[in-house]
Amino acid sequence: MNGDFSPLHFGPDELDAWLAGVRAPELVGHVSACPECRELVRAEEALIGQLAALPLYAPAADFGERVMASVRIPDPFAIRALQGARRRLLASRRSVAIAATVAVVLLGSMAASAAWTLANRDTLLAAGNWLAGEAGRWAWVGLRGAALNLIEQPWFSGFRSLVDAPARLAVASGAMSLMYVSGIFALRRLLAIPTQRVAHANG
Repeated sequence: MNGDFSPLHFGPDELDAWLAGVRAPELVGHVSACPECRELVRAEEALIGQLAALPLYAPAADFGERVMASVRIPDPFAIRALQGARRRLLASRRSVAIAATVAVVLLGSMAASAAWTLANRDTLLAAGNWLAGEAGRWAWVGLRGAALNLIEQPWFSGFRSLVDAPARLAVASGAMSLMYVSGIFALRRLLAIPTQRVAHANG
């Protein structure tokens, strides 16, 4: 069926209603008088009949249990590694003694570090101030180098002469502002053209 039929021809809604058993008298009369709609109805009814005749397949009642019984979730490697390490540490008195010694050394080192930090606050503060001063000095040296590099650029003299003359700077600023505003209007115009074309086409 093409799109040049009159409104009396079957559309999707009328076809769905017909197949659902809702058959208005005007549709029944149209089907009996219209060969194309009658052929469409017969084809759709034949298709629905073929689909209804297809066998239904369903899994067995114990399908889910059999699938889950065959699933094996492996233990995470980290858990197995920790369990193995724990078994090795507790395997003998020697391994327990080694583990205790390592723990004591680590805890002692942490305690000694904390105690030294509390006892030498002035030293740490002086080292921090020295680092901050050195960082500031290197930052200032880098800034001076960047400024000197900027001054040595060939276009810097022209820019400086422009800044020294307030009138030239005002003219340049006005020209740049005008170019920016013109660019904004041009961009808005370009973005509005496709919308206008689509509206014209739908109209």
